[in-house]
Amino acid sequence: MNTTINTIRHARTKFGEERRYAGTLDVPLNARGRREARLAAEVLDAAAFDVIVTSTLARAVDTARILVGPSRRIVRCPHCNERDFGAIEGLTWEEVRRLRPRILFIKVGGDLHSVNPAGGEPFEQLWERARKFRSFLFRNYRGSHVLVVSHGVFLQQFHGLLRGKSCIESLGEWVTNLEMTSFSFQGNRLVGESRVKLAGATAAEF
Repeated sequence: MNTTINTIRHARTKFGEERRYAGTLDVPLNARGRREARLAAEVLDAAAFDVIVTSTLARAVDTARILVGPSRRIVRCPHCNERDFGAIEGLTWEEVRRLRPRILFIKVGGDLHSVNPAGGEPFEQLWERARKFRSFLFRNYRGSHVLVVSHGVFLQQFHGLLRGKSCIESLGEWVTNLEMTSFSFQGNRLVGESRVKLAGATAAEF
């Protein structure tokens, strides 16, 4: 039985453009994000998807609604919410750099990733949440053409998991706004992958 999981990172927000950590904060799309999502909808064949799954956060739900139209049912799943960045949520990159004690960052794939923000979600825990999300999709939508609208750091882990990578190895991928990655499965085996940029051009963990 063939299953296709297509993932899209939500459209732009004010936080993203300010290089500010959003994480679990319910930040809305900005005007540019909505405009680019409408352009992406013109490229995307929404009718091709059997089910649309999003995180519970407004920026993902609203992106999905623009992409697939007001009449399609959307399934909201907290498993694919963004990483909880703890004490640095709402702060800019420069504000985080000035914090004491210092936040530890590791460099993977040419990007820096915060390791120990107070109250933050460890990457191992996020990877485990991605595993639960994969189980949720295959348990409920095996054999379907699924669209998932989620968040940059979560999708790093989810994509890495689907490829058989560890949580740290998964950090090497850049996931940009309104970029669709498609994973094709025969049973539980990954047999194909493709990527298309629908609109926009931002990355990093904001």
